[in-house]
Amino acid sequence: KQWYQRRVAITAGKVTRYYKLTKLKVAKPIAERKKWRKFGDCATDVPGINPANSMVGDAVFLTLATKKEQQDNKDDDVAEKMAKLKASGQGMVVCRICKGPHWTKQCPYKDTLGVALDVQQGNEEANSVKPPTRAPGAYVPPSIRKGEPADSQTRQRDENPTIRVSNLAEETCEKDLQDLFKPFGPVSRIYLAKDKNTGISKGFAYITYNRRESAESALQTLHRFRYGHLILQVEWAKPSGS
Repeated sequence: KQWYQRRVAITAGKVTRYYKLTKLKVAKPIAERKKWRKFGDCATDVPGINPANSMVGDAVFLTLATKKEQQDNKDDDVAEKMAKLKASGQGMVVCRICKGPHWTKQCPYKDTLGVALDVQQGNEEANSVKPPTRAPGAYVPPSIRKGEPADSQTRQRDENPTIRVSNLAEETCEKDLQDLFKPFGPVSRIYLAKDKNTGISKGFAYITYNRRESAESALQTLHRFRYGHLILQVEWAKPSGS
């Protein structure tokens, strides 16, 4: 590949042009392309580049950096920021974990001391939560009128024998479930999941019995029972906390 460099000197009305010829070694496919015949608007051009219809871009050099170099640059940036912060006198960066002069995310003890710190903060937040105060004469739910915890009603409902029935038809209603499950024993509660907008059944419901024997009998009898055009799936309901 040949490069031409031109220098023009004007002295006393006389123009002198100097040319410097430089030879460089290029790949063989590039040298072969130089021999191709020009076509189109460049068909009559002489060998070389015609500035009227060609443009040469700037050389782009790709520099690949390793992960170690990137980490070193990142550490240098952090150190530079900390130095500027110290020089400004606006404050000092203090780690929340080890109280050292660095960012918390850069702390070398975040995997050990950080876990203990999170647990301690969680315990402090739990201890700082106080029950809401009610004005005199305000309504108090029955579950906490006698000093019982607020979740006693939920715990009592979880302890009651409850079964879950799924694969119900969309047109199923509470009366249908009452007629289906009441023959096995007294039913204390029936919850049929429905869509809030359409009111159509979502296909599953929860049945709570007063006695566990009644729930077991209903589960053994109605599991895989054909109800309408569908096969019911009956199983024990999981606790609300699981």
